Amino acid sequence: MNRTAWIAASAIVLGALVLLLLPTTPDSGSPESAEVAVSPLDAKVREAVRLIQEGTGNPMEAIALLREVVEADPQHRDGLFHLGEFSRMSGQLDRALDRYASILQYYPNDHEAAVRYAETLADLGRRDEARQFVAKYLTDHPNADLSSLTQLRDSWTEGDAEAPAGSEPVLTH
Repeated sequence: MNRTAWIAASAIVLGALVLLLLPTTPDSGSPESAEVAVSPLDAKVREAVRLIQEGTGNPMEAIALLREVVEADPQHRDGLFHLGEFSRMSGQLDRALDRYASILQYYPNDHEAAVRYAETLADLGRRDEARQFVAKYLTDHPNADLSSLTQLRDSWTEGDAEAPAGSEPVLTH
């Protein structure tokens, strides 16, 4: 390889490295930066989740932050979801169920909320209602990847001691 070819090849490799090392975040004047920015409500949710996960603060402080978010925006998906999660963690299953139901009212295609809703119904001892909900949700969303709901449903129907002898499971797919 002659010297000119070697220099050209080195320049190409060096140029590629420089491109790889350049920051990939959009500049503040571009329209994409608005999508990257975190809203004040989202920031409160993140702070509340951090407080709970790290155990560094008072859990009620985290709950208060989430309540502020939902008061400011009653349809804030993450605020509702994490209030539901924390309600489940503290054994307040009725409150958790209400939060997940709200999410599904505003966002009917939210599969994660649907799974939590069904799990909470079952945890409340309302397994038949949970089965019916899952059956309807699976019917209403035939093209979605709902393997977690299908697994949940199947875990309830396999060897279910609560089902009367000779009865068919509510859900078949």
